[in-house]
Amino acid sequence: MHEAAPAGGEPFAELGEVGEDRPGGGMSTSRITGGSYLIPRLENARVADAMRHGVFSCPAGATLRDAARTMSLHHVHTIVVTDPSDGSPWGILSDGVLLAALLDSPQGERPLRDVAERDLAMVSSAEPLLGAAQLMRERGIAHLLVRDARSGRPIGMLSTLDVAGILAWGEA
Repeated sequence: MHEAAPAGGEPFAELGEVGEDRPGGGMSTSRITGGSYLIPRLENARVADAMRHGVFSCPAGATLRDAARTMSLHHVHTIVVTDPSDGSPWGILSDGVLLAALLDSPQGERPLRDVAERDLAMVSSAEPLLGAAQLMRERGIAHLLVRDARSGRPIGMLSTLDVAGILAWGEA
């Protein structure tokens, strides 16, 4: 089978392994090969097929600086803001809202309760992925909090990039 070549003309297979040092400096990338199972196509996928497990959060009383540290440390674009009394989801904070708030309050001491979005969109892990993608489009948002289909407890996040991954790699 003929393999597509990157812009430089070399086939991906000759670039080496991910993380391998290359002569002349820099890191290489390798062609991604199939895993041990097929990823479903968008029309067959459920939220659970694409979501990221785990939720990064900060309490509503935490500062903008606290949220910035959490987001940058974990390389996430959105965190859940929690109710300090019981830890339940209270709101959501995106990197765009965080940046705007930090520009307005450069010291970063403003509490998250003042800037977080209270309209926290949630979806069940068992829901069709296409429906979740449509919800993101309708609301103009890039992240949904995912709750367990059985318990209703938050278990992860779904982003537009997660949906794009299913579009890019889905085969089943």
